Amino acid sequence: MKQKRILSVQDISCFGKCSNTVALPILSAAGVETAILPTALLSTHTGGFTGFTFLDLTEEMRGILAHFDRADIRFDMLYTGYFGSVEQLRIVADTKSAILRAGGTTLVDPVLGDGGKLYSIYDDAFVCAMREFVSGADLITPNVTEACLLADLPYTGDRYDHEKMEAILSRLAELGCRSAVITGVHFGENEIGIVYRNFESGEKFTLASARTDAPLHGTGDVFTSALAGYLLAGFDARAALTRTVSFIAECIDKTEGALPEHWYGVKFEDSLYKITEDIRKKQWEDALLGH
Repeated sequence: MKQKRILSVQDISCFGKCSNTVALPILSAAGVETAILPTALLSTHTGGFTGFTFLDLTEEMRGILAHFDRADIRFDMLYTGYFGSVEQLRIVADTKSAILRAGGTTLVDPVLGDGGKLYSIYDDAFVCAMREFVSGADLITPNVTEACLLADLPYTGDRYDHEKMEAILSRLAELGCRSAVITGVHFGENEIGIVYRNFESGEKFTLASARTDAPLHGTGDVFTSALAGYLLAGFDARAALTRTVSFIAECIDKTEGALPEHWYGVKFEDSLYKITEDIRKKQWEDALLGH
């Protein structure tokens, strides 16, 4: 089986377990050849640290993508996370069709905000640009806040409400993405999970695991990176999401056991074997079935 190749477009936070710092090891554990297109370089992530350094890499993005094109480097999946500006969104939007192999897919984690608030570095113009960027994406993975921002609907909390979710999903479908996973949905007091909808086939389901109130940074990045690995391994949406939810739940459980010292990110390293084992098992089963 030919090894899959992915381009992860997001920042590098040198310390803090988020963005490309988690995407590289998680996708490697999934057996995926992983390249990065960094949007910014930070000494740490911005969640709880002060005095961090920040280097904008917009101009480097242009040069990197141009070199990829000259070298005929192509990818099976384009996976995007944090962008620092509307201009960066445009750079990637203008080149994504050229850097994807035939049949390649796009996975967008539309980083915009959390807890009902838009991140302070963004404005309404960026939200509008992100709505345009997700058009044509094969899958988007917003949290509830980001889903509301994309759908241009008021945020009323993370608690699951069928009518509210249907309204949000209907608006997301109108943006032109093919499917969506809304993360961080609270199913009652003790469960948290995802709502999935494929806008082309109509497939829909929810998945949940035990909820924690501990403030954990980078959970979404770990989740989406694991999901990308499972999808590239050939798991369908339900199987990939079921395994991803299980993986992130184990990571969170291990992180809670290390608090408060490990407040800055999710402890995922000791659980990477789960992804590798799941994918090796599938490859073995596929080989036996002649797939």
